[in-house]
Amino acid sequence: MQLVKDLSPSGIVYYWIDERSEKISPDIPTLQLADEWRTRFVFSKFEGFERRNSFLDRRKDSNQREELDKNLFHNRLNPVGRRETDEPITIDIDLAVEKLKVYYS
Repeated sequence: MQLVKDLSPSGIVYYWIDERSEKISPDIPTLQLADEWRTRFVFSKFEGFERRNSFLDRRKDSNQREELDKNLFHNRLNPVGRRETDEPITIDIDLAVEKLKVYYS
């Protein structure tokens, strides 16, 4: 999955595409909502037994993260998390830049 940033009549939107570059999500107004959509989508595709009770990762909350880091005395190998959905999202394709250049030229 790749995250696309695009310009629509309503403003900047984000959406997810699959390996064939087909859109698999609706237009999403914020990065945080795009992250939550991805998490729910990935969890919905998982067919095994899910041990996690919550879709949201507590490590994404900065206050809880600082408290967790203070209380742990050992060095964690992967402080972000092991799952794909634990890693922060990044914009893979930015279509808005070119559209804004055309708009303002």
